[in-house]
Amino acid sequence: MSDHWNRLPGCKVSLYTYTNADEVELIVNGRSMGRRMNDRTDSKVRNRILWDSIPYKPGYVEAVVYRSGDSKPVARHRIETAGEAKSLKAVPDNGDWKADGSDLQHIRVEAVDSKGRRVHGADAQVKFTVDGPAEIVGVINGDITSEELTTGDTRRLYNGTATVILRSTFVPGKVTLTAASPGLKPSKTLLTTK
Repeated sequence: MSDHWNRLPGCKVSLYTYTNADEVELIVNGRSMGRRMNDRTDSKVRNRILWDSIPYKPGYVEAVVYRSGDSKPVARHRIETAGEAKSLKAVPDNGDWKADGSDLQHIRVEAVDSKGRRVHGADAQVKFTVDGPAEIVGVINGDITSEELTTGDTRRLYNGTATVILRSTFVPGKVTLTAASPGLKPSKTLLTTK
């Protein structure tokens, strides 16, 4: 139920592949674990294939999907083992941010390794600062057990990510959001309200 390939070395992993295709091949570090059919006749397992006791080794796991009997894949999904967190990366969601005093901008901040892969185990405290015509109205991370406030300018990463919510003012202009955490290269995001 997670989308990363960072586990304890030597363990065996049970995982599901989800698909509406006919067959799935599971590949771990270049080695095929076989192909399995999607049993659409049973509503309890339809579009969900269980792979039990897959040996974990750092690297990657890839699901390759096929139409029945076809040798040409129709889709692939690959997840890789991430390294140590090196920097923060920010991704805004609102490309048309209006300077109307109420429009929001959600910016997802992730801890990433040297190859830009999200580090799911990262849980560093992140401090957000805003320069320009906007204000921080919320900070969240998806951890329903967290006792942190959803207001303020700091939030701990959960599963390697957190989100800061900015609200525009009535003044259009350039906004810079900085996300910083000790030991990680900070992220600077340039935005514009119109």
